[in-house]
Amino acid sequence: MVMGTRFLATPEANAHAEYKAKLVAASEGQTVRTILFGNGWPHAPHRTLITPFVNEWVDHESETQDSRPGGPLVGRTIIAGTEMPIHRFVSIPPNARSTGDIESMALLAGQSVGLVREIRPAADILRETVTRAEHLIRELSAQCVKPSSHNH
Repeated sequence: MVMGTRFLATPEANAHAEYKAKLVAASEGQTVRTILFGNGWPHAPHRTLITPFVNEWVDHESETQDSRPGGPLVGRTIIAGTEMPIHRFVSIPPNARSTGDIESMALLAGQSVGLVREIRPAADILRETVTRAEHLIRELSAQCVKPSSHNH
């Protein structure tokens, strides 16, 4: 699993609550690879949750690359203490302080989103990941160190 998407669905993440809820509810089939949110990151493919806004625009994604600040406003946010407008097709995902049409913002998520089932503390996710990795390493090591059946 790619961990960036998983760590968005934690209490510690600064992602908007609606964004986190959509991550938990989504399946791997509810993402799309696109250049739709290219304003600020032109022609760079990214994966985002499929929303009504994305469905409306994904077939015209190349047209969105010419969007410039000053285009239609979908919301506002505060980053590093500075209030900022969020224009349509901007690559900035909604943070906890974002307001406006959250579904029209860049809800970035990998296909691993289908494995995210709940909002959990980051420490719990790390602990579980390390425990599983240790178990897998022990299991694989045991398979590699089997005694040879040849006598020398």
